[in-house]
Amino acid sequence: MKDVMGLCWAASQGDLEEIQRMVASGVDLNESDYDGRTCIHLAASEGHVHVVKYLMGKKVNLVPKDRWGGTPLDDATRYNSQEICELLVKKIKIN
Repeated sequence: MKDVMGLCWAASQGDLEEIQRMVASGVDLNESDYDGRTCIHLAASEGHVHVVKYLMGKKVNLVPKDRWGGTPLDDATRYNSQEICELLVKKIKIN
């Protein structure tokens, strides 16, 4: 659980170096916190385009649902992260 919390914190802060370090140590990018939120939820919520792009390149699940049924696209939409919305919509349609 500690790794997941650290990963989610790094994603919310846009700390790509910390995320990369955690990946190198074996952390699963699709793990979720106690609310079912994953690192891509947090990166999308905070508008960290560079983190979202990195996570997409690592082929994370782009449509995980948190305990309220929200997806990263829902979060990006709620917080007006237009570029992230466009990236997610395009990638989700391809898959």
